Amino acid sequence: MILSIITINKNNALGLEKTIKSVVCQTSSDFEYIIIDGASTDRSTAIIKNYSDKIKYWISESDTGIYNAMNKGIRKAEGDFCLFLNSGDFLINHKTIENVINEISNLNADIFYSDAIKSNNTVFKYPAILTIYYLISGRINHQNSLIKRNLFINHGFYNENLKIASDWEFFLFELHKYKSIFTHIETNISIFDINGIGSQQTIERSIENKTVLYNVFHELADIFIEYYNFRKSIYFYIFNSKSNFKLLRFLLKIYYKIFNLFLKKY
Repeated sequence: MILSIITINKNNALGLEKTIKSVVCQTSSDFEYIIIDGASTDRSTAIIKNYSDKIKYWISESDTGIYNAMNKGIRKAEGDFCLFLNSGDFLINHKTIENVINEISNLNADIFYSDAIKSNNTVFKYPAILTIYYLISGRINHQNSLIKRNLFINHGFYNENLKIASDWEFFLFELHKYKSIFTHIETNISIFDINGIGSQQTIERSIENKTVLYNVFHELADIFIEYYNFRKSIYFYIFNSKSNFKLLRFLLKIYYKIFNLFLKKY
């Protein structure tokens, strides 16, 4: 099995070199390394050239965003699985790829995912069985996911109309629409940079989250948005109210929406 490790970068020379060093020191040779640089004006291209003998393909040119850059990497990849390791992210240690390949060699999955470790040492423990209910309110990240390359070929690449939530949309589509097999693995893959755009909680992210839910679930998205709103207020409810009116209103809204959906379909 060959793994395609894809790194995208723009003007993050320090983070890029950290990422590259974690890849080129691997004990396993069962991977190819691809770097897509967004026409950086810092030392990024000079750093890439320093390691060019370890990189199968690299390019530095303008792009329209992170998912445009990731899609460029996918189109150049030839491996069975893709791992997206953005500049600033780095593999756990020099045996990571060897350990991961050894673990998954006898497992069946379209997407393998490990627990996530942030650069501030916070650990996210993901469930052993990934359900759509978990993925709607939670996330797995691409820095700790091995994605079968044929999923992109057969089902479509990352949505370039989104700026920060397309990887979440991709995972939702794979689990909900295409019934892809997600398998949790014990080997931690990488430590991801908490300063990346995908880690920032912004108004734009909130807007894109709603767009993703409508893209994946269509008319059912309203129910999930109500669920989001309810989750945000549940702590206030617990500590500030002993009544059940908020829960009752929420359940009635769900009932109303589902009832109307059935009316439309039947």
